[in-house]
Amino acid sequence: MLELIIFILATIGMTFIISLHYIFKWLRDYLNKINPTFLGKGIKCVACTGFWSGIIIKLIQTQTININLFLYGCIGSFVCYVSYLLLKSLM
Repeated sequence: MLELIIFILATIGMTFIISLHYIFKWLRDYLNKINPTFLGKGIKCVACTGFWSGIIIKLIQTQTININLFLYGCIGSFVCYVSYLLLKSLM
């Protein structure tokens, strides 16, 4: 249970920092220059970044590669998008 809570919180934190906050603005700008259609839009999308964040966080937790990484990516995407919508409505 604790591993799941850590996964969810780490994925949300990583996603919000990368896709929304100033600290990674340079990365968003760089990816937008390289490929504005796919990378530029994808890095600004909370659900898209949540997918990759979920995979990265699970890789860090397990240090293995298997099909479950895709599932954790999907979970990360969903959790981050729902969290974003909830927090956005509160602000």
